[in-house]
Amino acid sequence: MAAEAILLFGGIAVLRALGRPEETNVAWIALVVGLHFVALAPVWKEPSILIPGVVLTVLGVVGLVMTFTSAIAWVPIVSGVASGVTLLSGSLAYSRRALASLNPTN
Repeated sequence: MAAEAILLFGGIAVLRALGRPEETNVAWIALVVGLHFVALAPVWKEPSILIPGVVLTVLGVVGLVMTFTSAIAWVPIVSGVASGVTLLSGSLAYSRRALASLNPTN
């Protein structure tokens, strides 16, 4: 968690110092959070978090690349909204599976 906080806030400070547009921060956050899930999947022995981790990482990278193009206005949608939808979908799928496991079958 400490490494994630350092990468997150340190990265944003570096991006600001480099004069990158604010949209870059959204992509950076998606990338760092995605890498966080990818790194934790083997530690927690929970491969199901690998999927949203990879998706968030990809959305972050795509957003970072987009900040160098004329599509920069779409970065918050691609790296922000799509990341939120991914996390929400993953949470709902996990919750559904967990609730189904509580239902005793005869």
